[in-house]
Amino acid sequence: MTVDWARARAAMAASLDTTPEIRAAFERVPRHAFIPDRVWPVALGPPLDRGSEPDRWADLVYADEAVVTQVADGRADIGLPSSSSSMPTMMARMIEAADLRPRSRVLEIGTGTGYNAALLCELVGQENVVTVEVDPTVAAQARRRLDALGYAPTVVVGDGSAAAWADFGEFDAVIATCSVVAVPPAWIAQVRTGGIVVTPWAPAPDLPSGLLARLVVGGDRAGGRFCGTSSFMRLRSQRWAGGAPHDLDAEAESVSRWEGDPRDLVLGDACLQLVMMAGPWRLGLRLADPAGEPWAWMSATDSPSWARLHDDGRIEQGGPRRLWNEAEAAFRWWTAHGCPPVTGYGLTVDTEGRQCLWLHTPDGGPWWPHPGVGALGATRSRM
Repeated sequence: MTVDWARARAAMAASLDTTPEIRAAFERVPRHAFIPDRVWPVALGPPLDRGSEPDRWADLVYADEAVVTQVADGRADIGLPSSSSSMPTMMARMIEAADLRPRSRVLEIGTGTGYNAALLCELVGQENVVTVEVDPTVAAQARRRLDALGYAPTVVVGDGSAAAWADFGEFDAVIATCSVVAVPPAWIAQVRTGGIVVTPWAPAPDLPSGLLARLVVGGDRAGGRFCGTSSFMRLRSQRWAGGAPHDLDAEAESVSRWEGDPRDLVLGDACLQLVMMAGPWRLGLRLADPAGEPWAWMSATDSPSWARLHDDGRIEQGGPRRLWNEAEAAFRWWTAHGCPPVTGYGLTVDTEGRQCLWLHTPDGGPWWPHPGVGALGATRSRM
């Protein structure tokens, strides 16, 4: 099959619910020119090669889907996704949230394939785009693709959480294409007052999804409401390195019961809100045996505390914190306050690394200090 790339590109651009300027940029930049010949359509699944399945490859490239372009940090062909080209609707949403204007100076964290950097070049001019990529191989591939199409943003190889771009002056916006648990202070420090940081954010490591934060910078801090949910790979320097969940082979120190299936509470619609209000903890599912119902596990990131939640209503817990009790109290508070959606919450961060979550307004409403993760964590004082 001979693919009409221009038609495919135009159809994808036309489907985007965004501004005419952003839609036009998507129509001008060929996504297929940035996607490598080997991709991974399914997480932890086998790769798809353009040479052997060109039609399937082409369909994936111009679908409104994220395309995984590297797994296992490039060390193997099977493993967790480690680089990708984001879903076009999410890319458009993030670019629109950054409120870019012609000649706005933009810092992109996570170059990946280079496709998003090319879109930014179209919108603000290539001389105004600095893009940072931690993986030298991925950065080199992106440079080649950008060069081949005549785009020349500044590509920096380095840790996106550090000030690898300190010599490039002040920016109007930061757009991160990776998720963080702690917003790096360097992002706030190098954006002008009134500028914007757009980043995927998660209240705890290893959650299946997170939130999209749009933070307006004012001096030494930035804040704003969440725009909705998002799902991105973690900034590599903030990946969870704390080991296995604490409930493995642990004997219960307490056993209680919940009327109904307790897994629905922590893995349901309120999952992100509960972790924001009562975390920090990790969540997951595990099979007890091949024929059994999976149980949900909760594992604290700040202590050896854990909980196991079974489909029959049984709750087992251990460690200095009682994670289920915290989740239940947060759930009751959430329902008593009308089950506010994630877009009712916001985040304030500062250049000292402190983070604070709030509901409705940053001043006067309910708020929760957020510790970040590990050594990157914030102090637990209100800003």
